[in-house]
Amino acid sequence: MTQTNGAAAGTPALRPAAAKAMTTDFDWIVYADATFAGLAILLPFPFVDSWLEDYFRRRMPRDIARRRGRVLSKAAVREVNRERSQSFVRGCLLWPLEQIVYLVRNMYRTVVYFFTVVDATDKLSHYWHRAFLIDYMIARGHLDDPTRAAAAGEALRRVLQTVETSPMRNLAGELIEFASGQVRGLTRAFYRFLRHREETAEFKHQRQTIADRWAEFGDYLPEVADTYEKTLAAVQFEQATKAG
Repeated sequence: MTQTNGAAAGTPALRPAAAKAMTTDFDWIVYADATFAGLAILLPFPFVDSWLEDYFRRRMPRDIARRRGRVLSKAAVREVNRERSQSFVRGCLLWPLEQIVYLVRNMYRTVVYFFTVVDATDKLSHYWHRAFLIDYMIARGHLDDPTRAAAAGEALRRVLQTVETSPMRNLAGELIEFASGQVRGLTRAFYRFLRHREETAEFKHQRQTIADRWAEFGDYLPEVADTYEKTLAAVQFEQATKAG
């Protein structure tokens, strides 16, 4: 795997340990769950698509850790997978409304192709960023204990809110355009991957295309890592201030 040991021209300089921990090439084991989580929205099966998206989203930390030869604690996985917190009462009150909005949007997307593509592109780009940062966090040891994992998880959530205009979005859009026209093939790809962790021939070809284009992000990903490091430092400072 290609290791980034120093900052490219025009990119932030990371500390040596951080640079050593970062990989900027496309490792399918790292990005498989992220890719399927992003593509799940294209499946024309209400509730199945959201279930699969959540399933692959939650698999990401442990699968990426396994690629690194590491084992994460349940607490660390929980911190990484935790979404923005809201009160239990508020969550219960909003759940029926969220389901209605989900159904309306799902039916509307089947009629208006444009919204499906835009929504799926955003999700795929989001999950690729998430996979990169989780891989980086694991390599840096930020998920080795629950206390550090709590800060790292919060930093992850904050950074992911800032990447909507990423250059990754163009590549994500190309994959979504292809997959949205191959619904039956996409369904087979999900089935094969869930059942046997295997890929269809069509998907292998697209995966290689992604890997070939991934080098375009060699300067961008160090910037994402640097933003995460700065955000993590801010979160840790906030935690120390509250504790003190």
